[in-house]
Amino acid sequence: MHALMAVVPLLSGLVFLRFGHTLADLRTRLRARERAERYLLSLSMHDRLTGLPNRLALEKEIAHFLQARAGGHFRPALMLLDLDRFKHVNDTLGHDAGDELLRQFTDRLRQALGPLVRLFRLGGDEFVATLAGAPDESDVEMLCGVIEAKASEPFALKAGQAVTGISIGITYLDGNDASMADILKRADLALYMAKDVPGSSHVYHTESMGAFMQEQMQLEQEIAIGLANEQFFLEYQPIVRTTDCTVESLEALIRWRHPTRGVMAPEAFLPLAERAGHMTALGRWVMTKAIADASAWPSHIGIAVNVCAEEFRAPGFVAHIRDRLLMEGLDPSRLTIEITEAIFADDLVAVRSGLEDLRAIGVRVMLDDFGIGLSSINHLRQFPIDGLKVDRSYTEAMLDGGRETDLIDIIVKLGRAFNMPATVEGVENERQMHMALSLGAAAVQGYLISRPVPAGVVQQLLMAANGAGEKPEIRASA
Repeated sequence: MHALMAVVPLLSGLVFLRFGHTLADLRTRLRARERAERYLLSLSMHDRLTGLPNRLALEKEIAHFLQARAGGHFRPALMLLDLDRFKHVNDTLGHDAGDELLRQFTDRLRQALGPLVRLFRLGGDEFVATLAGAPDESDVEMLCGVIEAKASEPFALKAGQAVTGISIGITYLDGNDASMADILKRADLALYMAKDVPGSSHVYHTESMGAFMQEQMQLEQEIAIGLANEQFFLEYQPIVRTTDCTVESLEALIRWRHPTRGVMAPEAFLPLAERAGHMTALGRWVMTKAIADASAWPSHIGIAVNVCAEEFRAPGFVAHIRDRLLMEGLDPSRLTIEITEAIFADDLVAVRSGLEDLRAIGVRVMLDDFGIGLSSINHLRQFPIDGLKVDRSYTEAMLDGGRETDLIDIIVKLGRAFNMPATVEGVENERQMHMALSLGAAAVQGYLISRPVPAGVVQQLLMAANGAGEKPEIRASA
């Protein structure tokens, strides 16, 4: 009995010791589990590529905004950001380069934005920046300026240099907002409009955007239907040589015979086609049709076809042109590709390579709308370009004299210095014609010569033009 009593305290001590270890283990396990849960929660709220808060985190932030709204003057701003030409980086340099660009862009904004700005990544090349409190427009303008500047700086990637930009849609928290979807919908409408502005840009949401955007989106969808149903057609406008007043070539101009809206001019649908990603398909159709039509013209008459940056950088662009020329038997020297200065916003090495490939097969290259973009004299020196076309806005204004006339004079002389003959487009009256000739333009184009005409009228127009005598006086109408 005494022996048993002596053992009891020892057993009790062992039990308590064991129980203490169990409690310690339990606490350790609970802390580890809490850490794991916090880590998993953090993972679920952050983007793995950039480390930024993600869509779920933004939803939580906006829910907080909506609750705080009742507490007084509180009207945060939300900016929806979308990188320009990001798809081009993925397509040409690879998805690893695209990921690297996103990380670099994120690092730039982290260093540049203040503590009041929260940055989120929604996915792909789409980001959101929020500015809490009640920022005024000057605060938002300053923030957009910083973001646009950082996005416009070239990115030095392992696979090569990439040049991009950014479009920003802006909205403020509204008293009727009930969810993140309400706010993002407005920002997305504003972003849609910002995409129409050349270069990095930002647009504020307005109430009038809703109905307009719905109409635009409907048209975007109908472009693909129009292509499938052969609703598009070409008209041709002559370009006249000033030395002998004869037609040297015709420019192909696309039209859309819409089933309910009638015939639509290119400025009404081409921006939508570009935004919706239809420009490559549309451009290839134009190229195919124009080369086929031109093959039936006299052998000394050329054809000019406009090409946008998206079409120019699409895989197989030059191969498609070469194949169509061979198929139709058209001499490559009769084809002129008209590009705009916007093309120089892309990778300049790739641009130079593409232009050299065109020249290698004998195709001419014209720089269209010259004088309104960002081209420099260095571009004229470095790239294989055969001619310049003066933007029509200068032609419209040159009758007032002064600056516009001086600029046309400079462009014509610049073209002559680089052996790039200048064409003045938009000539609509005799005075403009006289001034274009006096300034030394190599060719002219415009309504004074002829309105664009259907393919079936081109032969008749050429016969009339080349028998016109001392000056081009063709008045053919569509």
